[in-house]
Amino acid sequence: MKEKWPIYRWIISYVARYKWPFVALIATGFVNSGVLLAIPKFIQQVIDVIVPTQDTAQLRVMLLVLVPLVVVMLGSMALRNLMQRIVQEKASSDLQLALFQHLRKLGFAHYETHPTGELLSMFQAEIPAIQRIYRYYLPTLIEKSVLLLISIGLLFSLNAWLTLLIVPFFLSYYLIGPYFERKQGHYARQGVATRTEYNQKLYDSLSGLLELRIHRAESWDLSRLLERFDRNREWWRRELLYALLRGTARRMTVNLGSLVLFICGAIAVRGGSMDVGAFVAFLLYYFIVMQNLTQVVTMATEQGMLLVQGEKLYELMRKAPAVQEPDDPQPLPVVKGSLSLERVSFAYSQMPDRPILREVTLHIAAGERVALVGESGGGKTTLLKLLGRFYDPDAGLIRLDGVPLPRLATRDLRGALGYVFQEMYLFGDSVRENIRFGRPEASDEEVEAAASAANAAAFIEAMPLGYDTLVGERGVKLSGGQRQRIAIARMILRDPAIVLLDEATSALDNQSEREVQEALDRLLQGRTTVAVAHRLSTVRHYDRIVVLADGAIVEQGSYDALMARREALYRLVSGEEVGAHV
Repeated sequence: MKEKWPIYRWIISYVARYKWPFVALIATGFVNSGVLLAIPKFIQQVIDVIVPTQDTAQLRVMLLVLVPLVVVMLGSMALRNLMQRIVQEKASSDLQLALFQHLRKLGFAHYETHPTGELLSMFQAEIPAIQRIYRYYLPTLIEKSVLLLISIGLLFSLNAWLTLLIVPFFLSYYLIGPYFERKQGHYARQGVATRTEYNQKLYDSLSGLLELRIHRAESWDLSRLLERFDRNREWWRRELLYALLRGTARRMTVNLGSLVLFICGAIAVRGGSMDVGAFVAFLLYYFIVMQNLTQVVTMATEQGMLLVQGEKLYELMRKAPAVQEPDDPQPLPVVKGSLSLERVSFAYSQMPDRPILREVTLHIAAGERVALVGESGGGKTTLLKLLGRFYDPDAGLIRLDGVPLPRLATRDLRGALGYVFQEMYLFGDSVRENIRFGRPEASDEEVEAAASAANAAAFIEAMPLGYDTLVGERGVKLSGGQRQRIAIARMILRDPAIVLLDEATSALDNQSEREVQEALDRLLQGRTTVAVAHRLSTVRHYDRIVVLADGAIVEQGSYDALMARREALYRLVSGEEVGAHV
């Protein structure tokens, strides 16, 4: 439990800000249990005093006390349910928000190495596990532990030697119980891991449904999905087996203690050393003690299993972002758009011995249009990621308007940049809201003006609901060219000082490419532009072309000047022309 304490402390820290509802939750539990603890004493009084003396007046007094206590208990139970809901929902809501915010801070580097299915599994399985700790395990453990001590004290007050007689049966469970708990914990960890794999595979299967149908691979994919499901089910079956064995061992010790108690209690009553009422009260308290003890042990063990699931969240929340925000960011009120890379080198953490960029030095003036070309794997897209500070370079420095990127707040940096990728993400909302995403406070008129500038107005207005038409998940109802033009409209609305393009037209047909290129030309007027392109015809008019090979700049200059040199760019263009005629 020692290694789990930091995890537990982190989990309950989200309850601390709701201390008064939590205190009310504990207090109502004490009220309910206090009434239940009083009932055996009432029964003892009835059997040992009221029945022998036929004292009906005392019975009426006891009933007048007991009935209001029961009413109070019922009201307390209703309040307890309300407090449970408040603590659970608010604490888990804070935890989910903190997790989501931290995931955003982790940024690009985390998402490139952790699939979406794994992250969804955390929200679907780990968060509900923590909710159960907030709602049930934490308050009940506190409540039952205190009441267990009180109940044991009441047992001693009724008959000390009979209480000591059953203590060995309490303790005997711990001779065999820990073995079952360790085995259950091991299988629970494996179950958590295999469930994450299953959820990830389920997400992949649903996301790739179109490709699976096209290739008639549904049976192949279903067999792989069921394989992961069976593996997960087997681990959880073993975990359940040892949980049941643990419970069986515990109940066996309780029942043996009950048997000994009945035998010794009967002897005490017959010998006159114990009254019948006292023995009945002792029996009731014994079962209350055993119930509370069983609950405390069971909940402590089950909570340990839940902490296994919470461990993934804890480790994730402790993970430091690869890109850190500056403590004292330098303001950048007006962005001119000049960029400079000074001897920049970079390698991904998965392949530290294979640098993607090697001492790249590049200066881009404000308003200049620069194209990055070269063979695949040369570092072009990686350079764009560094400009957006999705990663920090391993060596060298990148500046925006003379300010090092690590000195700028990420919000200011990203606010100065606009991206248009080969495949832009569209939300399953209306066309209007997807464009408005570029600047959420924009008016409808500004949205429509941006769509017109992006050559998108004609096809949008031809839709049944116009700008209110839903585009479907990831824009599935639109063609590739239409999605790109909506993405460009989004950037026009955003009005960034710098635009970064990554193969923005490479997946389009000739007609769509012309329409998107016209929209891009409007977007790029007067803006600093850095474009990655494989179709060299789309960047012939750029101010400068930079050729990258093996992570280094091999040549740069205007298109005509580089073609006249007949070196790297010339070979790329010649290869493209040969490919076009094959």
